[in-house]
Amino acid sequence: MKIFDKFLSLKKNWIILLLLILLISVTLLTTYEGSTDVGDYSDVAKYFSGDLNADIRSSHSYLYGFLVSPLLSLFDNFLIFKILSLIFLLLLTYSAFWISGKNKKIFWLMILSPVVWYMAPWINSIQLSSLLFLWAYFFIKKYDKTEKIKSLILSGILMGLSWGFWDGALFLLIALFLAFFYNKKFYHSILFVLFLFVGLLPKLILDNYLFNFAFIGILRYLSGIITAAFFQGVYGTMGSSFPFVTFLSLLLFLPFFTYKLFSKEDWRDNKKTLIFLFLSFLILLKNPQIRYLLLLTPIILLELIPKLTEKQFRKQIAIFSVISLLVIIPYAIQINYSTNIEEFSSILSKFNNIEISENKNIIFQNDIKKIVEEFPEETFIVGNENDNFQKISHLYWGDDVKEFVSIEDYNLFLNNQTILFEKTFMPIPNIQDRRQIWISGGMSKNTHDNTDYSSIKYGIGIGEPIDAENFSLIRKYDLLYLSEKNN
Repeated sequence: MKIFDKFLSLKKNWIILLLLILLISVTLLTTYEGSTDVGDYSDVAKYFSGDLNADIRSSHSYLYGFLVSPLLSLFDNFLIFKILSLIFLLLLTYSAFWISGKNKKIFWLMILSPVVWYMAPWINSIQLSSLLFLWAYFFIKKYDKTEKIKSLILSGILMGLSWGFWDGALFLLIALFLAFFYNKKFYHSILFVLFLFVGLLPKLILDNYLFNFAFIGILRYLSGIITAAFFQGVYGTMGSSFPFVTFLSLLLFLPFFTYKLFSKEDWRDNKKTLIFLFLSFLILLKNPQIRYLLLLTPIILLELIPKLTEKQFRKQIAIFSVISLLVIIPYAIQINYSTNIEEFSSILSKFNNIEISENKNIIFQNDIKKIVEEFPEETFIVGNENDNFQKISHLYWGDDVKEFVSIEDYNLFLNNQTILFEKTFMPIPNIQDRRQIWISGGMSKNTHDNTDYSSIKYGIGIGEPIDAENFSLIRKYDLLYLSEKNN
């Protein structure tokens, strides 16, 4: 371990500076923006800034995109999301450092943590949500020790804000509540829930203003979870199981010495935190996404650091450094190119079949620019997948397009239909009961949709001509195909 003695004996300010330069450079230069829910935040911000040439398509909280929209309107670039990501991640790192009593070991492990490097380029609200969640955890621990209502109130408000920005925090919130309130006074639990909804108020107020129902965002998200769990999503294409490499990636991102937390002594002295972590790990087994670890890693490290020997600390530094280096390799490739190993999990699953090609986003943008220059002020159907329009509208910046429209909405118009998805739950009784109970739910087009579908003359296909009734291919670009409606 001599190499680490030398490493840690160097002027630490220079090491920190180099790490920050590397983190900032990779984050801002890579074209990678995340593997899921990118449009749910970026396109919402783009809509409220007046730059989205399409309808919003989001299943997540509108709050983050709404708050970022003024900044987006100033810069006309999604780079602002990455800058905010860096700010929140650095605040998360410093917060863990401060909460630990300014223990330098936790600072090093946080700044080198793979999940921090993994999430840095993502357009997502989880970075802010994680920061709020950590402070909510800090105050609930403080309340558990002192029984002070002030700490309880602060924890509830911060937890509500965390949930308001990122819907997925709900599940870890429930785990935290179960772990810390199972033996508390009932009215303390009620008080926590009350102030939880105080923290949630910004989201509820915004949803009520936008949709005339304050709880629509919560219902929409939970409905999406149920739909994915039982019906493989709205389009029936979401997998119900995860490959082994997904669980392996998750395991590698956890601090190696996490197992040290679950000793008999710790169960006696720190039972509530361990119950919370155990419940959280059960949630991760059901939904093994690396990004969830951003909420858990600071908490794990806060509890783990006092238990690590100097040798174990250095080993953890080494493990985190190697994995973080692997994390940024795909991001570095995507500064100038596209690759089939977009993020860490892909490296493990496609190690023997790595492909590097021209940057597809740049090609897409060039194709869109050419189409709009030749056919300005037009409405375009985009397909052939239902949500392909979101990719095109996400990449286009300009005012020369009326609207990008989903091929799904166009086909519904042709067939005079409005229902996107519908399911009915109707248990059949085994006896001659006169009445039968059923529950139905679904999703339809916006009844206030004002798109003039009958006047649409052009369609854009990604990777192939658009499969729309009475449309014929008129031009092929690098990745896009332009079709025109036959007279």
